[in-house]
Amino acid sequence: MQRSFMFVAIVAALLPSAVLPAPVIASPAHACVNTTVTIVEPRIVSYGQTHFTRADFASGVEVAFNTTLGVNAAGSASVVHYGGAGGNALMMSERRGDRVRVCLVHVPTRDRYCNPVTDLRGRVYTVYDYRRHASYSGMNSEHDCGGA
Repeated sequence: MQRSFMFVAIVAALLPSAVLPAPVIASPAHACVNTTVTIVEPRIVSYGQTHFTRADFASGVEVAFNTTLGVNAAGSASVVHYGGAGGNALMMSERRGDRVRVCLVHVPTRDRYCNPVTDLRGRVYTVYDYRRHASYSGMNSEHDCGGA
């Protein structure tokens, strides 16, 4: 963590301030929080759709949480899986208000395609469900940072 800060400080001293974006990522990888589930829905939904059948989940599932861990005020932490992925049944069984432990286990590194300060996709979370005594993991979007 200190090395990253030192690197940023050195780069900031060498480059004009307009080149560097304001830092947004405050949550380090491997941070965990106890929180609750806020949304459980199919990966693809129709505008305004609020009721879902099992068939709606063929596209996959998204579960969102009452925390900004890893994404700050830009949204909420979530896990998205495509249809048929391992863990989907557990994710689909989540209920709004379920107590969970959400751990941020990966933040993408910056490269020529990915700027994790402005592109919040590609964060990986592991979630432990206290009601089901089981866990699942996944990215917070269908595409990685810098992707489609």
